[in-house]
Amino acid sequence: MLNEYEHLLNKYRTRFFDERLAARGLAGPPGFYLLKIASLAPVRMNAVVDETPFHKSHATRNVTRLVEAGLILKTVDPEDQRGFILEATPAGTEAAASVADTLADWDALVSSALDEKEKASLAEITRKMYLRVKNHFDEENAR
Repeated sequence: MLNEYEHLLNKYRTRFFDERLAARGLAGPPGFYLLKIASLAPVRMNAVVDETPFHKSHATRNVTRLVEAGLILKTVDPEDQRGFILEATPAGTEAAASVADTLADWDALVSSALDEKEKASLAEITRKMYLRVKNHFDEENAR
């Protein structure tokens, strides 16, 4: 599905995030997880896994990195001793704001190439593709 321009956009998106967030260790998945945790906190680890497009082991590795960096707290879930509760520290909340700002800046840069009608069309096309793929996997999971 990815055409040449989508690959190039992904390349530039990675570069954009690396330039702004790599020094803080937040380019790519760590920033994504931090932003999700900060927006949902306090949140159960399983809910974070459910809310993200990655495998549980991927989440565990990134959460561990964020804990080690002092950006999130990870405590045993008092209602389920096998699980964990995640919450952003004050430094994590500040860092999550940087990730959110970077996302907003990227979105503004990319969407500045489109007029309002094109933005609406792109949003509708993306929604349709998402629903089709979601339906495919829902049907597959029902088997």
